[in-house]
Order: sequence, then structure tokens, then C-alpha cells
Amino acid sequence: MSDEALVVAGVGKRYGDRDVLRDVSFSIRSGEAVGYLGPNGAGKSTTLKIVAGVTRPTGGSVRVRGLDPDRESTRALRRLGALLETPGVPPYLTGADLLEYVARVKGVPATERHRAARRSAEAMAVVEHLDRPFGSLSTGLTRRMLLAATLVGDPDTLLLDEPTLGLDPAARQDLRDVLRGLHRQGLTLLVSTHLLDDVSEVCDRVLFLRDGSLVGDEPVHPGADDGSGTRGRRVRMQFGAPVTAAELAGALGPAFQVTLDGPRAADVRFAGGDDEQRALLAAVVRAGLPMITASTPGSDLARRYLERVGREDAT
Repeated sequence: MSDEALVVAGVGKRYGDRDVLRDVSFSIRSGEAVGYLGPNGAGKSTTLKIVAGVTRPTGGSVRVRGLDPDRESTRALRRLGALLETPGVPPYLTGADLLEYVARVKGVPATERHRAARRSAEAMAVVEHLDRPFGSLSTGLTRRMLLAATLVGDPDTLLLDEPTLGLDPAARQDLRDVLRGLHRQGLTLLVSTHLLDDVSEVCDRVLFLRDGSLVGDEPVHPGADDGSGTRGRRVRMQFGAPVTAAELAGALGPAFQVTLDGPRAADVRFAGGDDEQRALLAAVVRAGLPMITASTPGSDLARRYLERVGREDAT
């Protein structure tokens, strides 16, 4: 089987006399988390609808694990979980109703639908809310229930359109933590958004889209991959006395990549988010190493966004 989860080749989409997408091409390897970044109206949602087989392209082709989502929609759908824009769910429908309906649409046998729905709800920590109607759920719980629906049938690739839109800061961070967890489990993610933090905290790679054209395809954190797959955050540490790489590595373990910058400074890279960063700092303190400052260098994603896309809707 090819290592490519998604292949988009020369895709265009025209509505009337307006080109929404122009010759868009990219591929995503199995297990990658890729951000699709651009302002509102750039064509991001249209791309995801074409990949999901909801909309036909005017030109070009799409393959999902080698399958054409237009001509082989049933087989392709089984490999995909998709949250496209913000679906309108009747307020009287319960979470269990939605998840079991999705299981039916995706061809899960009738005897397995309840179990498949519950398994997806467990992954999103919403089992206790399955019997509640959507009209009674908070915005954050609603979004988590919708994400649970994308996991029904155990897809290996998720298409997520503005997954954190409308959430308060705490709920948005919780959802980013969930998406990082799914990525660590090996799922392939394509996250369409105009929020830079969604990309910088979740994704390995970023595609920049402007006015329907792809204008950039690059790592989210340039230089953050040491070749072993350790990507994500970087913490800069200063020490009050000399430390060695062996001391730091012994304190932190193999999940953290240590690079010394002189005898009293080090960069530590790791995959993950706030929990992993807290574990990193706690480990240094427990080891008795003379750390005096720790900081997270600012990302240059905002600068690159402005260079490639411009100022409209930069967030």
C-alpha cells in the first residue's frame, strides 16, 4: 500500500465565472498532521468537500488511499472521517442518535453500530453525554460530539474544517490537546483553519492557500525535526552552572531531544503540548539541575503567514 494517505493533483473548482480553486496539488503521507491555512474565502472548505467526495472538482483528481472519492465513494468514505464546516444538528437529536446514524451511513453492520458509536464517544470523552439532546450541550461538548462522529468506523484519515471555531480559549486548548492525541495515535489529519495556533500546536506541516491557489508548503516548525520524528515545541533553558548533555538526557528521557548551546544553555525539543512541557520542567527540578530560566521561543508562523497570504483575517 502507498504511504500516501491523500493525493490532490491539479484540482480546480469553478462556480459560474469564478475560480474558487486553481490547480491545487499536494499529498499527505500516512500519519502526518497537515494544516491548511488561509483567510476565510480562500477555498479551504471547498478543497475538503472535494476530498470527501461531497463536491466534484472542475478539473484535476483526488485519491484517498488510492481511491477516487467521487467514483468509489463508499470505499473511500470508510477510510475518512470528516467534519466539514459546522453541520446543523437538530437540537432534539441525541449524541447516540448521531453516532449510530453515521455508523449506518459508513456501512458498519447493524449489530456493531452501538459498539462503534460508544467506542468513538469514549475517544472524545463524551460517553456520559450520549443520551443528551444536542440542544442541551455546550459549544465545546457539541464540537467534541461532532468529532466523535468523525471517528465512527475507525477511519485512518480525518478532514477537519475549522475544528476549534467558536470555542472559548479553554475549550479550544482542550480540543487541540485531543487532536494532538489523535495524531500521536497515528491518524492522518488535514486541519483547515485560519487560526495560526491550531496549526502551530497540532500540525507538522502547513499548506498556505490564497485566493484559491497554493502559495506555500513547508514545515510548521522549520528545523524542529531531528530526523527521529521529534517535532513540536522547543524550550530554551539557561543554567546557573555548567551542565552536560548526558545529565540533561538522563533527567529527561528519550522523548526529549537535547541540544547544548555552550555549557550553561540548552534547547530541548519534544512532541506534545502543555502537559509534556510541565513534565519537562518538573524533571529538571527533580534532577537538581541549576536551571534559572526556561522560555518558549516565539514561532515565526505568523510572519510566514503574512508573507505568503497577506493581512486579511490573519489571526
